[in-house]
Amino acid sequence: MSKKNNSDAIDIFSKLKKTLAAKPSLETMYQEVRMMRFKIRPISGDISLLKLRDHRLIETLWGLGKLDEVFQREYNSLSRDQQEVFFRLIDSLYQQYQMQLNKIPVSSEYKSSIPKSVEMEIFKEILPKKKSN
Repeated sequence: MSKKNNSDAIDIFSKLKKTLAAKPSLETMYQEVRMMRFKIRPISGDISLLKLRDHRLIETLWGLGKLDEVFQREYNSLSRDQQEVFFRLIDSLYQQYQMQLNKIPVSSEYKSSIPKSVEMEIFKEILPKKKSN
């Protein structure tokens, strides 16, 4: 019985995983990430040390964007039980992307004994929906 109730959430998640596995070219991902309206706000460290066109950063942001897109589109259409399963699956994948972000290297152009680290907040800019008259 439980498996039947969760099949929609699992099906949606499986489709998402297939989408994430079939990555487009780096340039296409870069363009899509730009359209996703991510904003990066430095919290500590020198953000200029971050290579913003690093393929790992772009791939990770692209994956996070796709994850968010599917979550926003599908979550409310699921039953409460399915929402719980879906949330756990999405959260697990989100945590993996968080770990990937933590492993993205910062530039070592400046030779120094001080370890380079950057702490930043990455969020999506949400534009208000236009009201129709």
